[in-house]
Amino acid sequence: MKEIISVNFEEIYLKGQNQKFFADVLRDQLKTKLKTFGPKLHFAHRHGGSIFIEVNENLEPDEWESIKKIISQTPGVTGFYKALQIPADKDRIIETALRLDEEKILKAKSFRVTAKRLDKTAAFTSRELAADVGAAIVQKFGTKVDLTRPDYTIYIKVRKDGALIYDEMIPGIGGLPVGTSGKAVALLSGGIDSPVAAFMAMTRGLEVTAVHFHSVPKTSPQSIEKVKALAKKLTAFQPKLKLYIIPVLPIQQAIARHTDSKLRLILLRRFMYMLATKIAEQESAKALITGDSLGQVASQTLENLMAISEVTSLFLFRPLIALDKKYIIEKAREIGTYDISIQPHDDACALFTPKRPETKAKPDYVRKEWNRLDVEQLLKQAMQSVKIFEIQ
Repeated sequence: MKEIISVNFEEIYLKGQNQKFFADVLRDQLKTKLKTFGPKLHFAHRHGGSIFIEVNENLEPDEWESIKKIISQTPGVTGFYKALQIPADKDRIIETALRLDEEKILKAKSFRVTAKRLDKTAAFTSRELAADVGAAIVQKFGTKVDLTRPDYTIYIKVRKDGALIYDEMIPGIGGLPVGTSGKAVALLSGGIDSPVAAFMAMTRGLEVTAVHFHSVPKTSPQSIEKVKALAKKLTAFQPKLKLYIIPVLPIQQAIARHTDSKLRLILLRRFMYMLATKIAEQESAKALITGDSLGQVASQTLENLMAISEVTSLFLFRPLIALDKKYIIEKAREIGTYDISIQPHDDACALFTPKRPETKAKPDYVRKEWNRLDVEQLLKQAMQSVKIFEIQ
C-alpha cells in the first residue's frame, strides 16, 4: 500500500498534440511550488489527465493543509485528491475502505460509495464493487446509505496498476499553466478590480508583469506598500512576479497646467497605457491587462475607453469588462486580495479626478488636448524614475 496525490487537469487534457507541453509545464510549476517538502514528495508518472505524486513519508496535518493550498491555487489544476493505492483485489479494497477514516464514517448520518472500473479486465463491475463495499460499511458501522445527498462519500478507481481509494476531492482553479499563453503587463492599482483582472489573466496561461503608477509625495508612500502586498498575494498563483513602480506626478501636473480639466483622467490613462507599453517592450510581452469594467467609473465608458486605448498597438485584455461589482468583490475575496484592496490609500487617479469628468470623449478633441503636452519628454522622465521589485 502506498499513498499518492493525483492532480487532474481537464482543459489541458483536451489539447491534443500539445497536451504534453501544457502538462509538462504544469508538472514543473508544481515541483517548484512544492520543493520545500523535499523527499517527502516524489513526482511519478503522468497518465491521461492526471499527474501522480507519491508520498514517501507521512505528512503532518499542517503539511497536508499547506500542500492542498498550494496545489489548489495552481492554474491548470481542476481538482486533486490524496488516495491509498492498493492491488485491485476486491477483498483488499473492502478492507481498506473500512479503515479509510473511521471517525468520518462514524460521524456521518449517511454515506455512498462511488466506484469506477477503469480497467475493464477486472473480475467485477463498478456497480458490484460499490455495492459490496457499501454493504461491508453498513454491517460494521450501521451507517445509512444515501445515493443522492450523502454526508460522506468513498471514491474508488480501479486501474491496471491498482485501485485508488479516497474520500475527498479538492477543487482547483482550472485554466492553463502560467506562461503557456505568453506574457502580458497588468496595470495594478491598489483597488479591488485590477488584482482580480491579473489573476484571471494568470489562469488563462499568461505570465504577468505588473506596473503601478503613483503620485508620491502628493500621495502617501503607503500606497506603494499596499500594491506590493497585493502582488505578494498574486504570487500564490504565479510564484514570481516582477513589479514596476512608476511616478506620474510630473505628468499629472503638466496635464493640469496645459489641458482641459474634464479630460484629466483620460489623458493620464493614455500616459499609463504608453508607459505600460514601454514596459511590455522591455519584457517581451504582447498584451496589456486592465481592471476596466464597462461603465463602472467615468473613465470606463465606451467612448472614453476607445479614446484611451488608441495610444497603444498592443492587444488589450479587459477580463472584467462585462462583470458587475458584486461578482468582482466575491472573486477578490476568493483569491485573498479583497482585505488588502479595501485598506485606505491615496490613489493617483483619485487625486486627479476633476469635478466634472468627461464621460463621452470626442477623439478629435482628446488628440488636440494631447498635442498640447510634451509627451515624449514626460514619458522619458517617468521611465528614468522607474523602480523594479521582484516579488516571490
